[in-house]
Amino acid sequence: MALAFFGLTTENTQEYKEVYLEHIFLLMYYMGFSYIEAMNIPMWQRIWFIQRINSEFKKSEGASRAAHQNSADSRAMLNRSRAEVPAKLRRFT
Repeated sequence: MALAFFGLTTENTQEYKEVYLEHIFLLMYYMGFSYIEAMNIPMWQRIWFIQRINSEFKKSEGASRAAHQNSADSRAMLNRSRAEVPAKLRRFT
């Protein structure tokens, strides 16, 4: 059996390719990299970018609930209170 000195063995080449392509896909989909840019970036930077994306998603999960607080007090504090009720919500009785 010949060993590959600087390369992958043929037994697990497919699983390495899938990990490699998964990294490239994530960089292209979430960060707007082109295929060539994602391929040419060093592996340690790819992993760093993917971990950074993951941490941003985790931050935004907790913040999304707080951003949708829609009480009269929070609208008044943000200077978003309305002088009148919107027309489609007015009642004519």
